[in-house]
Amino acid sequence: MTAYDVTAAPAAPVALEKVPHRRPKLAETWWRHLVAIIACLVALFPVWFVAVAAFNRDPSVSGTSYLPLHFTLHNFGELLHNTVKDASSGSTLDAPYLRWLMNTILVAGVAGLFTVLISAFAAYAFSRFRFKGRRFGMLSLLLVQMFPQILLVVAIYLIMLNTGSIFGFLGLDSFIALIVVYLGGAMGVNTWLMKGFFDTIP
Repeated sequence: MTAYDVTAAPAAPVALEKVPHRRPKLAETWWRHLVAIIACLVALFPVWFVAVAAFNRDPSVSGTSYLPLHFTLHNFGELLHNTVKDASSGSTLDAPYLRWLMNTILVAGVAGLFTVLISAFAAYAFSRFRFKGRRFGMLSLLLVQMFPQILLVVAIYLIMLNTGSIFGFLGLDSFIALIVVYLGGAMGVNTWLMKGFFDTIP
């Protein structure tokens, strides 16, 4: 019988022995737990400080301690009644907090919805179609994301100022203009992320 004899009986499958998985002991990984706990404390410290400042009776954040010494709910009552006491002069100021909150939810919700929709359309086109300028378009999106957004403040202000003189709804001090600015700032990175997701789908 030669090595190439096809009539030879196949070899019996070798049973692989399962090696039991050993969980690492705490004595071996204690330093990982310590690093994770320190990272969580550092990350949660600003949240704790803001919460303590919210329940503190002192009107100044600079006088806030790490533990609430003078606990009060009066600050929330002032916000809900649209008034805030000025710490420096002691006068009462108008602060329509609930309207500000609703404006924030409206702008963030609409901008987030349209960002996902438009980015999904663009990412699908870049992932599934092969067209002229595809590579240049993807590199352009990546290049634009390398510049910090603070560099665009003056340019965006001038664009909105000049656009508002022609189209009033896209000018300064309008919700639509703010939503459009947020759309432009987030579309590049979202398109890249969604293109990577579409590439994984057969």
